[in-house]
Amino acid sequence: MKKSLVIILVIAIAIGLFVFGVHSCSSDNQVSVQAPTEPALKDEYGVGYKVNSDNTLAVTSYSGKDMDVSIDTEFDNKTVKNIAQSAFKGMDIESVTMPDGLKTIDGYAFALCKKLNTVNIPDSVTSIGNNAFFGTFALTEIELPKNLEEIGINAFNASAIEEIIIPEKVKSVGDYAFASCSNLKTITVLGKNTKVASTAFNTTAKTKVIAPKGSSAIKVAKKQKLSYTEK
Repeated sequence: MKKSLVIILVIAIAIGLFVFGVHSCSSDNQVSVQAPTEPALKDEYGVGYKVNSDNTLAVTSYSGKDMDVSIDTEFDNKTVKNIAQSAFKGMDIESVTMPDGLKTIDGYAFALCKKLNTVNIPDSVTSIGNNAFFGTFALTEIELPKNLEEIGINAFNASAIEEIIIPEKVKSVGDYAFASCSNLKTITVLGKNTKVASTAFNTTAKTKVIAPKGSSAIKVAKKQKLSYTEK
């Protein structure tokens, strides 16, 4: 009798634990599902913004239908300071004009924009983040801003650019920044002190590097067995 009672009690406890466990798991799944976050501000063209800690704006999203995007210098009496991470990632936009006064283009900002073919970057921009233009298969040319200081990892990896001029003020070019650019014919580095990562020019194209004698860019060209001209 006692033995039967014990067995029944054990079965009851097991069933209770199983039911509780299923309920808990179900609750966890429900909590993890979140609706997409709407931008704090949005202009009439569908450009979304958030307010930075210094009361400037970051472009965070785009919901417009126009394939040619032009971003205003100011919105809601605030200056646009940066293109936030993944703001336009994977979108079908074809061109973008960025505002004067913009400072940074953050990571993945235009990654996988496969139709993007025209980009206008103001000279005020000092940093292009990691993967910012990764996989822009239609982007054949781009002019980098003269005040640019940093080109991040994979910044133009797998883009269609045919030539690039890296401005004199650039301090660093990240790993694989121009890797897998099969159409890239020439890379011109203007700054002698620009630090170029060893894999930055790891391209499948027959690329020629033009850079100051003894510079990091020339050393990388030699390591990658690319043709080069010292100036």
